[in-house]
Order: sequence, then structure tokens, then C-alpha cells
Amino acid sequence: MAEVPGAGGRWKQVHFNVDVMRRFFHLGQNNALSVTLERLDSTGVVAARTSRQLVFSDANSNSKLEFDFGSAAYPSGDSKPILVAVEASYLTFRYRLVMPTDPGYQQLGSLLSAGPSVGRGVRRRLVTLDDVESYWPQVNLRGE
Repeated sequence: MAEVPGAGGRWKQVHFNVDVMRRFFHLGQNNALSVTLERLDSTGVVAARTSRQLVFSDANSNSKLEFDFGSAAYPSGDSKPILVAVEASYLTFRYRLVMPTDPGYQQLGSLLSAGPSVGRGVRRRLVTLDDVESYWPQVNLRGE
């Protein structure tokens, strides 16, 4: 799970450090693997499915994946959306974007604060689905 910064309007290109890309998404800068990303709606139904590769910038060593957040607009103010993703199967991930005004936002923020962040910058944590569900039982990330 991770906070999603505005990134100058490119917020759908979510930055992760190389360690998160390798440990969670199984992607590295020198492989051509793609992941399948399934956006779930609030009921846990797959709303969209896309295939993406890691984008790695040699200039600044940034690694990122582009997510489909539908028609969502980046929120105003200081609060950042929270992306929560779960590995459904090898190289297939289900995810939800939770906005500051959405149910569950406070619970996910508490989980982000409950342990050490991975890397610098915005808060990111590698947690289990059981951890997420213990903070927010209605997350509906298991999919249908």
C-alpha cells in the first residue's frame, strides 16, 4: 500500500522504489515482464484490467507503474490518495484507490502509520491482505 503523490499531474504513474518493484511486483529494470493490474470497484468487482511494464528512468533511477484510476481526479488539499494492492496470482494484482473522502481512508492511513515505511518520500508499506482487512474489513480486495 502506498500514498500517491500528485507528481505534477502525472499521479497515475505511481512511483515505487526498486526494492518494492522487485519484492512485491516481481519487476526489475532489466526484465521485460508485464503485470496485469485489475482495478476493483468498492464492491470487489473487477472494473478494469490493464497490462503494464515497469517504467525505469536511468536519469533519476525512478521506477513506476501506470495505474488506471478511471475518471478519478486528484484531490485538492494536503491529503494524498492511498493505493492498496494485493497479489492475486503471480504477476496479477488487484487494487483499489481510496480517496481522502472515501470510506476506509482513515483506517488505511492508520495502517500506513502503524509500521516503518519502505523507502523515502511518501508512506509505503508491504503488508498482508489480512493486515489490511484487520484495519478495514470492508476493503473488498479479494475480488470475484
